[in-house]
Amino acid sequence: MAKYRLRYFFDPGAGICLWADNEDAKRLFGYAVEPRELSLPENTWRRAMHLCSWYDTSLDWNYPPDPSPWDAEELRRFNNEAQIFLAELREQLGPDFDLVDESETGLATQ
Repeated sequence: MAKYRLRYFFDPGAGICLWADNEDAKRLFGYAVEPRELSLPENTWRRAMHLCSWYDTSLDWNYPPDPSPWDAEELRRFNNEAQIFLAELREQLGPDFDLVDESETGLATQ
C-alpha cells in the first residue's frame, strides 16, 4: 500500500497540479504539493509548471464563465500531454505514491 496519496488535477491560477490526499502526504508536503519538493528530475517538475501555465490559458480571464478560448484540437493536445505526464509521474515517484487522477484529462484523449 502506498504511503503518500496525491490527487492530480488542474486548478486555474493555482500553479499546482498535485494535492495531498492523506495524512502522511499532508504532514510531509502540506495540502498543495510543489512538484520540486518531490524526488523528481528537474525537467519533470518544470514540466508540471509548464502544464499548469498552459492550463491557465484555457480560461477567459476577463470573464471566466465564458467558454474556453481553446478549440477542440488545443484541448485534445493538452489532455494528451497531461495524461503522458501523469504516467511519467507515477513511474518516477514509484510505489510509495498513489496518484489519483481527478483531472478529467483522460476523458477526451480517446
